Amino acid sequence: MSLYTDTPLASAIFELFKKFNEKLVIHFSENQSYGAVTAFIFGGCAIHLLTNVRGSDDVDIEIRSAEKLDTHSLILEVDDVYYTDPLEGDKVLSLDDTFNVGLPTLHPDYKERVIALSTGKTVLHVYLVSAIDIAISKLERCQADDVTDIVALYKKGYFTLDEFEKLAVEAAGYSINPEKLRLNISHVIIECENS
Repeated sequence: MSLYTDTPLASAIFELFKKFNEKLVIHFSENQSYGAVTAFIFGGCAIHLLTNVRGSDDVDIEIRSAEKLDTHSLILEVDDVYYTDPLEGDKVLSLDDTFNVGLPTLHPDYKERVIALSTGKTVLHVYLVSAIDIAISKLERCQADDVTDIVALYKKGYFTLDEFEKLAVEAAGYSINPEKLRLNISHVIIECENS
């Protein structure tokens, strides 16, 4: 699997996480807290890193901390990153302090499939949620842009439709509206087949 980590947006994503790590270092004993905070990337930035199809103005992240820490306030302290997109010109990227991992339907085992982007001797370890789990997370809303994102992931060969259907149906069991999610799964499969 080859990720799109050399684009201007990808560089801005990594710069944001570097700044976030600098904020976190203040709260931890650096040499004993490697990986004390983890970030999982969702949304448009995940789609970009996986497909380079589109971008985003913010990074949707789920944060987990080994200690009780007000990561929400720290996210607000992280300065935006300015970069130049080759097609759109000057852009600004920020960390999304409102993203809630409880809103999309997720497969309960999604963390077993994440891709490590930045681990090692830093407080903050960053993971990219897998393509199939990003696709599943987009089923709840299932608007035109969500379907386009799922089709793009499928066309890149990250998963088969059988794999997608199996995990998506399992995830539907955790949805507040499983019947709607099953209808969305069927719709998305048809769109992928016709792409």
